[in-house]
Amino acid sequence: MTQAGLARRIRALLPAGWFPPAPAMGDVEGAPVLNAMLQGFGGMFAWVWGLLAGVGAQTRLATMNGALLDMFAADFFGTMLVRGPGESDDTFRTRIAEALFPSLGTRPDVADVLADETGHAGRVIEPRNAADCKGLGTTTAPATGGGYGYGVAALRYGSRAVPFQLFAQLPTGNASQPATQTLTRLAAVMPAGAGAWVQDVETDE
Repeated sequence: MTQAGLARRIRALLPAGWFPPAPAMGDVEGAPVLNAMLQGFGGMFAWVWGLLAGVGAQTRLATMNGALLDMFAADFFGTMLVRGPGESDDTFRTRIAEALFPSLGTRPDVADVLADETGHAGRVIEPRNAADCKGLGTTTAPATGGGYGYGVAALRYGSRAVPFQLFAQLPTGNASQPATQTLTRLAAVMPAGAGAWVQDVETDE
């Protein structure tokens, strides 16, 4: 809807004979004062029409944008989830959706936190997971058991005696204590009753 189109619609509703009819294309306007008033109304209604069209998009997270997307995040998460500097609507919307419908309690969730915190895929080791620990091996016979061993540096072995635990290695490039933020985020996605031993390492090998 345009300003001129709405002005014509309003003029068509006026009683016949009160004012000159609307001019045809190329004709001179016979009621310039009336036309000016109707164009003013038309401009206002065109703005309202456009606002209504925009409001429809703001009623769904998938189409919300701009400041209203920030308001949506503030309503649900307060100051815990805010838009980053220069962050686009699409990226921010994705983070909001992930926070609204989080995937929790699975190994991929832990791996996602490690990757998000360091920018690289970390390593998750579950002692009861044969794919992580395989069989026993030694440095002299690394092929045995897939290259994992007992009592040998850089090798590891599994155990059925430590359920609901995992080791998480973050390839941060150093061996300092893991950041508090990282530990907090890991705790948020871990299953209740499960434990994680977290270590910063120079490499995840």
